[in-house]
Amino acid sequence: MVKKRNGRKSRRNRLPTTKTHPELVNKGSDHVGNTINDILKLESHDRTLSEKIADRIASFTGSMTFVWIHVAWFAAWLVVNIGWLGFKPFDPYPFTFLTMVVSLEAIFLSTFILMSENRQARLADRRARVNLQVDMIAEREVTKMMELIVSIHDHLGIPRPQDQELSQMQKPTNIDHLTEAAKTAEEVDGS
Repeated sequence: MVKKRNGRKSRRNRLPTTKTHPELVNKGSDHVGNTINDILKLESHDRTLSEKIADRIASFTGSMTFVWIHVAWFAAWLVVNIGWLGFKPFDPYPFTFLTMVVSLEAIFLSTFILMSENRQARLADRRARVNLQVDMIAEREVTKMMELIVSIHDHLGIPRPQDQELSQMQKPTNIDHLTEAAKTAEEVDGS
């Protein structure tokens, strides 16, 4: 807000905005984006060779290309082994060899997918821990800012109404209480 002081405009209390400082628009988002990219690079470098292979296989098996390859493969297998084209069937009906091949493929694919999911679960757990730490730091910072604002109010002699909610917010978060509340909620949802 611009106030007149001795006939002149005062800009002392104005906050910088994106209109007055366009470099503020990208400064914060670039830092966050770069940090996230760095974390993702670290996570990808953290993978073992078997995890990389499992991730690639799981990614491929979840694609339409994989589906169409199997459609073509099964159709060709059936056409050749039914004997319509004059070929001597190498796996006649009930296609026992095809059943064995598909069963082995299912065993290996499920193993690769489980390996990939386990790695994703580890990453999700790690990210959840980091997120919890960031949340706890932010909560501590907000609590401290509220204390500072109350101190400024007191120092300047600005009267403030008694606010029970504000008083509660100024207390540190009781993590044990939150953990118990979460467990109770999970038990209620699970039953």
